[in-house]
Amino acid sequence: MCGIAGAWRKKGALDKTQFENALNLMQHRGPDAMHSIKTQNLNLGTQRLKIIGIEEGNQPRSDKSGNHLAFNGAIYNYPELANSLNISSRSDTEILFQLILNRGIVKTLKEIRGMFAFSFYNAQEDLFYLARDRMGQKPLFYYQDEGILLFASEIKSLKKLMQLNDIAVQINENAIYHYLCFSNIPEPETIYENVFAIPPAHFLKYQKGKTSITSYWEHQYLPKENLSFAEAKLKVQHAIENSVKIRLRADVKKGLFLSGGWDSSVIALEASKHEQNLQAFTVEYPFQTSQNESKIARETAQKFGLEHQVIRIDKSPLTLLEKSISTFDQPLADSSALPNLAIAESASKHVKVMLNGDGGDELFGGYRRYFTAKNISYLAFTQYLNKIIPNGERRSKLGFLKRTARITSSSDSERYLLFTTDMFQDHDIPSLWNHELETSTSNLIKSHFNKNLSDLDQLMHWDRTFNLLSGILVKMDRASMAYSIEARSPFLDHQLFELMNQFPDSFKISGFNRKHILKSIYAQQLPKSVTKATKTSFEAPLGNWIKNDFRTLIKDLLLNPQAKIYKFVNYTEIMLMMKGVKYQERNTQYMIYSLLVLEMWLQKDN
Repeated sequence: MCGIAGAWRKKGALDKTQFENALNLMQHRGPDAMHSIKTQNLNLGTQRLKIIGIEEGNQPRSDKSGNHLAFNGAIYNYPELANSLNISSRSDTEILFQLILNRGIVKTLKEIRGMFAFSFYNAQEDLFYLARDRMGQKPLFYYQDEGILLFASEIKSLKKLMQLNDIAVQINENAIYHYLCFSNIPEPETIYENVFAIPPAHFLKYQKGKTSITSYWEHQYLPKENLSFAEAKLKVQHAIENSVKIRLRADVKKGLFLSGGWDSSVIALEASKHEQNLQAFTVEYPFQTSQNESKIARETAQKFGLEHQVIRIDKSPLTLLEKSISTFDQPLADSSALPNLAIAESASKHVKVMLNGDGGDELFGGYRRYFTAKNISYLAFTQYLNKIIPNGERRSKLGFLKRTARITSSSDSERYLLFTTDMFQDHDIPSLWNHELETSTSNLIKSHFNKNLSDLDQLMHWDRTFNLLSGILVKMDRASMAYSIEARSPFLDHQLFELMNQFPDSFKISGFNRKHILKSIYAQQLPKSVTKATKTSFEAPLGNWIKNDFRTLIKDLLLNPQAKIYKFVNYTEIMLMMKGVKYQERNTQYMIYSLLVLEMWLQKDN
């Protein structure tokens, strides 16, 4: 695991010290070693976190022919690939380097299994490749024109490289609007103009000032596989066990995040089959909420022989909020990012690798909205109840019914935001937004619409494209790497997604039962406290924080007509929302939180 950065300039390489100053801004991603190389036109460097091949994995990797590799991530099937190459190395970096040299970029990308972002430069052909893993777990950002290519694992380093090249770094107004709708900035867009993320499952080719971006993998939902539920269960359990097992390959201490839910409990079970002395970490808030699952997690840890540690969130929410602003590089309005930072900080004192359950809901159908999507035709009648159902607390049964009524009376593109963030939408633009828009959220969502998919598959695809990629994975990567923790997610294995994508909707949602196939496999293997518990989301108590911990900050920042956010959004409109005059039916807590995060980020950026 590393932070990588690079600069290719037609007019010649950057000063080595200046380049390393930009690279050092990511020291948290790899505090164990820093190294960079400089050639006539190239600067390439890594901040290394030593996880696999402690002594063998130094990089950037180079050879006498002028090939250079900088790699961030983990290739889990490196032993099998080493055998196919007849190489004895224990370094996944070395295996990746040899694969590219022997089989080329396309075959390499199709063979490797893991989370990764890397750059490969061939000096003889003056050819650059930038590539990213299939699910988008590891980040890679770039800026390019005809005479320059700059890239880095984090925007802060790329921004520094741009400044070193006298390139203007300007706010992307369109990205701010999308952020207020999605609660994150949907990739490949970023908060800065002309700075983009390499899309997941794509590689960029840069040669002689010309750029092309090519896909090497994508989600395939059709045709559906014709097999029995019993056969599917056997395939899925085998795939989960294998995915967990290979993610335990590391030369350092390992642990896992354990809540009271199904996903992390399944991973704990499967990991305990193959690894001794695993540590499990559970979050507990300092006041009683529905999110405190430490008792259930303790039972699970005892059942599977795991050492268990409860992390009590004792840092003030304000301190965590300020940390998040400096950590994420661009606005991210997910309040669970705050406890994620606390978890990573505490876990970093004990382990360097942490398994987690990210992707389980998007893989197996865990969100409540998936039930609605699968049964949307049966729920169409609720649209006639929209005007008579009163607003209720968002996660209450009344709140869910009200949102369902609004969803069934909306267009396909509007439905996605109602299903998820339920914040601002395109029809708010005339009264809310102060600028012209290049791309509306509706058009962005429509660009990922496939009329041949079922309502469930379509919603899950949108979630993987927006919520998972630009929200959940960003949150996990930045929070864990802020404290030099490598976070591994067995449920994000691309082979698992290939398998589940081919199953019918009924294998995921059966009646009122979500995650049907996962629960059918593991119901008899997990503690009853897990299988009988009501599903809760890993969310911070945002309502409590807004009313108490953030109250003064909100007053000082958002109620100030001179706040920087009011360059983009209408002050009067926000005041109407804050007073409960408008938007009462929406997720106003997150709307307020998103504006607060944006204002704090804008102040820090300037």
